[in-house]
Amino acid sequence: WWSDGKQWYQRRVRGDSQRANIIFAVMPLTTLCFKATDKPIVGEELVDHMLEFLTTDTVCYRAGPDDEKLQSLENSRWNPLTDWFSSNYHVHLAVTTDITLTPQPEQTLTSLRKHLLRQHPWTLPAYHHSTTSLKSLVIAMAMLDGGLSAEEAIACSCLESDYQIDRWGEVEWQHTLDKARLSADVAAAVLLVNEMRSLSGNQLQAWS
Repeated sequence: WWSDGKQWYQRRVRGDSQRANIIFAVMPLTTLCFKATDKPIVGEELVDHMLEFLTTDTVCYRAGPDDEKLQSLENSRWNPLTDWFSSNYHVHLAVTTDITLTPQPEQTLTSLRKHLLRQHPWTLPAYHHSTTSLKSLVIAMAMLDGGLSAEEAIACSCLESDYQIDRWGEVEWQHTLDKARLSADVAAAVLLVNEMRSLSGNQLQAWS
């Protein structure tokens, strides 16, 4: 899948390069690469911004008993994710049905901060981009660290909106377009991280 996707993306980039105007909105992989090279990456600032998402992370806030169907759907989809996350990073995630902000344990924040700051300067922007695109640090980290596929990450991120679409219908074209953009953004981030992790030794040092 990745091989086919990579070839498609490369063809798309080459096609876009023939046009008079470059539109970075449809070139997410190129945009990520530019973020890593055009200006210094301040790792602490990116990590601080990502950790802010954890305060309101969608998978940590579940529907209440007044919507049992949605609550059951969230638990069936998100519980395996949060269990994997807690086990993989050795942290505790506070999950609630309360609408008020529920802070995460300080030890959790500290552990995740250390993990993120250990990322390569080229992969850290991909973590940040995935977090903002998926609107969830938990989903983004699980996707980039082997706990979810890109398709599963998108499904987890869009669970509530998909539920509402099934219930009330969708805005014609808009939801399809939004998901297509999300898929492109997520695929670019996963591709970049996987490519960087395939390098070693002098190869990796050359990208630092």
